[in-house]
Amino acid sequence: MPRYYFDTRNGDLVRDDLGIDCDSFQSVLDQATTGLADFAQDAVPGAKLREIAVQVRDEKDKPVMQAILRLEIKKPK
Repeated sequence: MPRYYFDTRNGDLVRDDLGIDCDSFQSVLDQATTGLADFAQDAVPGAKLREIAVQVRDEKDKPVMQAILRLEIKKPK
């Protein structure tokens, strides 16, 4: 089963050195979006503008996908 690495970005990139075995692209997508939601719980509160991401790469260090969450708070004019 292929191993994928889920790096996180909240300004700086934090590389995943352990990875997760995934048997399908749907599994990779599920892991990335679930991880992004978990990551957002700590990164987003109190922010007026924040962009966080999970970048996925395969065993050969090739980018596979990226999930991005952008939060922007604006006051009405």
